[in-house]
Amino acid sequence: MNRTRLFFHLLVLSVTLLLFADCTGNNENKPMNVDELLMNAEALAGETVIVEGRCTHICAKSGMKLFLQGKDKEHTLRAESDAMLGKFDPNSANRQVRVRGKLVEDHIDEAYLQEWEQQIRESTLVAHGEGGEGCETEQAAEGVTAGSSETEKVLQFRRQIAERKEKEGKAYLSLYHIAAESYQIID
Repeated sequence: MNRTRLFFHLLVLSVTLLLFADCTGNNENKPMNVDELLMNAEALAGETVIVEGRCTHICAKSGMKLFLQGKDKEHTLRAESDAMLGKFDPNSANRQVRVRGKLVEDHIDEAYLQEWEQQIRESTLVAHGEGGEGCETEQAAEGVTAGSSETEKVLQFRRQIAERKEKEGKAYLSLYHIAAESYQIID
């Protein structure tokens, strides 16, 4: 009888541990808001995430970029579509949207800025937004002043890189976006 009782207790304990591990383990299926994602972006880079937020803008030129806003305009995250997913639904604008995809970290360093400056000099940049300045929503996601020219953006990035190097010892900026796999309007 003692063996039966021991076996039963071990079975109950095992099932309890499995259930608990499932509840606290993988966050891949747990939606986050934009602010939570950006706060934990460094640790989540390269992972599949689900993020929810208010869609403030869809790129008018391509329809392949959707912007989600957190608590304010400074907390903006870009989601990029691909040929498989296609263009984002224009009805997503000003609605709550859930996006699932891989969180991508882009490094902006001095070599990147020098190449960008070369493109500016050669006038080979693809223009977006009004007067080639770029979309204000995308500039918010990049952390630069709205309405900045390409040259002004380069200077702002250099200042930000210098500040980060002084504080953290890192000579680059990390910008994040989601390579979208799926999305849906949730409100």
